[in-house]
Amino acid sequence: MYHQFIKIKYLEQIQRISLFGAIFFLPIHINLNNIFLLIFIFTSLVAAFLTPKVALKNITKNKTVLFLTCIPFILNIIGLLYTDELSRGIDYTVRAFALLLIPIISVLSPKVFVDNYKKMGYVLIFGCLFVVIWSWFFSIQSLLSEGKPFKDLFGPLYSNHNLLRCLDMHPAYLSIFIYTAIGFIAIEFRNYKKNMKIVNSIIVMVLFAFMVHLLSRFAIFYFIVSSVIYLIYNKHWVLLSGLTIVITLVMAYAYNTPHNYLRDRLIYNLNLFEKKTQFSKKDDRFDRLSASYEIFKQSPIIGYGTAAESKHRREIFKRNRDMVAYNEDYNAHNQFMEYLSTFGIIGAIAYLLFFGTLFHMVYKNKQFFLGFLITGVFLACLTESIFERSWGVVYMSLMIGLIISFNKETIIKTTMDD
Repeated sequence: MYHQFIKIKYLEQIQRISLFGAIFFLPIHINLNNIFLLIFIFTSLVAAFLTPKVALKNITKNKTVLFLTCIPFILNIIGLLYTDELSRGIDYTVRAFALLLIPIISVLSPKVFVDNYKKMGYVLIFGCLFVVIWSWFFSIQSLLSEGKPFKDLFGPLYSNHNLLRCLDMHPAYLSIFIYTAIGFIAIEFRNYKKNMKIVNSIIVMVLFAFMVHLLSRFAIFYFIVSSVIYLIYNKHWVLLSGLTIVITLVMAYAYNTPHNYLRDRLIYNLNLFEKKTQFSKKDDRFDRLSASYEIFKQSPIIGYGTAAESKHRREIFKRNRDMVAYNEDYNAHNQFMEYLSTFGIIGAIAYLLFFGTLFHMVYKNKQFFLGFLITGVFLACLTESIFERSWGVVYMSLMIGLIISFNKETIIKTTMDD
């Protein structure tokens, strides 16, 4: 019994370290993130099944929650049964395994998330700061070596995707990680002493400036709207005034900048404005949704199966002479339409059931910070196919782990009280 206790403690220590490593590298490098995540999953499962009866009891007791929160992975498994792209479908399913295993781990050992969520938040902050420092350093170094003026740092060659070319990261997903880190600082801010409040205020300003530099429109918009609501709710009028001034200055600069890149990216590049300039083309992602809808109409009940919709979408891109989307094999850039075209009406219903479950759990347990995060992902799914990218899969699985863990703790306390 004593030796088993020592084994569990040793495994739990590796479990925590690997979890922190996975979170730290999430905004930096997805392959390093995956290595630490695999170690975390392996040690967590081994530690849990050292007491197999308890593990199986926890899984059985929470089978409904697990089923509902693992819907994205379950859909991939079902889709493999009738897809004609089996090899690619298996690759997609393996990539989505975290959406099955992390929820299971959160049921088996919820304390790993509940006891360490603050440390997880700080590790994410450090990871984001590393990206900020490294990306700006790399960009400024390149700027100076080429003898270009400093104002070009905020032009097309050093913004958006080009700002992250040294890390091979996607601006939309990195922006989600950044506003998650900022949101964590906001909920912890009242607990800081004066000096730490100053330090964290500087960190927030740096992270926000970098997020603006990434020019991920959705993340900027969602962060600003959420910040305004938060500041009004908590009656932080001075901070609200400061945020308003900053936003006004940034938008004024974006609109009046001579080379027009920031203006085009933040405003005119939206499909709502049918305009195109010499510096940037119109964003066609909303037009491309029609291709996914057309695929849905071809097989409306169960779709074409896991990964099988892609070749049909490419045919439509080719027919529409959208060669950029055809050559790059673009996905739907909308998770609902992705499921609708891949799994038909069944996929659409499952999608709504999945998010409905998460929103219900967050609301029931009054976890407003997690509500902020899940709302952000739900809205991000309007412009991104979140579950088609490893960054989205890992981020979503960790969030589900947190939501279930806090829900699980509530169940345990209620049972004990009874």
